[in-house]
Amino acid sequence: MLTCRTAAVIIALSTAAVAANSRWGASLVAEAFEARSARVEFREEQQLHDHLALVSRDLMHRIAIKNELIAELIAGRTTFPEVTQKFLVMNQSHPEYMTSIRAAYPGDTDEEKTAQNVLGYVRAELEQETPARRAEVLARLRVQFEAAYQSEVGAGLPRDPAPERAGPGTHRFIFGLVYEGTAPGTQQ
Repeated sequence: MLTCRTAAVIIALSTAAVAANSRWGASLVAEAFEARSARVEFREEQQLHDHLALVSRDLMHRIAIKNELIAELIAGRTTFPEVTQKFLVMNQSHPEYMTSIRAAYPGDTDEEKTAQNVLGYVRAELEQETPARRAEVLARLRVQFEAAYQSEVGAGLPRDPAPERAGPGTHRFIFGLVYEGTAPGTQQ
């Protein structure tokens, strides 16, 4: 946006350049426009950088909160429905997050889909645990899931999510996990 002062300087330089009819005068006017353009571009880039830094800080803060909630859930200091509700509130503040969750997770409601999202965080965290610890935590969470959501998602699935029970060649969806293997009792 041109100010009166900048416009006056440009007009004065243009007039001087025309009067002098020299290359130097013309290049001086061109440099004045280029410098202004560079300042505007720099200011716009700085604003974008500041915005992206703010978004990044917000995202890192949300991840830290979710990781803490998952640690509390795995340790048994909070319940699955409580953590799901907190995830849901955080996710609802960003409609694009809910759109992704609705597309990526099974469930009849946003809360059930968010519960599956919570399970994704739990499974990722449990990768560092022993198989026995994973089974213990998932069994406890399955009971809480079934009590809270009583939906077709997860209903009728085996209670033991041990992948070693499935053989090669089949896929079973068990409490948000896909295991490959043959169905029990079949030949390979």
